[in-house]
Amino acid sequence: MAFSIVTMQNLEVKQPVKFTFDGDTHEFTGKFKLLDDDSNEQMANGGDHDFIKKILVGWGDDFVGEDDKPLPFNAENLAACLKISWWRTAVIDAYFVAVATAGRKNY
Repeated sequence: MAFSIVTMQNLEVKQPVKFTFDGDTHEFTGKFKLLDDDSNEQMANGGDHDFIKKILVGWGDDFVGEDDKPLPFNAENLAACLKISWWRTAVIDAYFVAVATAGRKNY
């Protein structure tokens, strides 16, 4: 498969999002759109909410609601998550791990 600048500009990857809450470690699969360096810098300076809305394009079935069923990725559920500072930190941390390892993984 040929690799082009268009491919690089439209790259989406899956990356575990990990955090510890109440002494228990939790994890879900984040689906991220990788931005170029200029966009990363610009978005990082603009605030967590806008940055996450740009980079997080989905999550896996391992992100569940109170009924233990997969939580749909939609604007309402994302807005609820964005109100939680430690969740935002975990998502941004996972994104930058994905950026740093993108060339080393097979997605």
